[in-house]
Amino acid sequence: MGFTDQISALIFALIVIGVFVYVIMSRFVLGPLTQLKRVEKIVLSLGVVGIILVVVYAAVELLFHVVF
Repeated sequence: MGFTDQISALIFALIVIGVFVYVIMSRFVLGPLTQLKRVEKIVLSLGVVGIILVVVYAAVELLFHVVF
């Protein structure tokens, strides 16, 4: 694995760690999900979808960078 592959893997790892910290911290800040209003649940769901899309994009970029 070359130097640029290591940097790509490091960036991907940092993104995953950042997402993990965000999800854990938002859980403590938001509290129980059942007490949220409907609009707040929609916003939270869109945030989770955005997080998943960022992680998938980072994984695909890393995969293409390593393979090609």
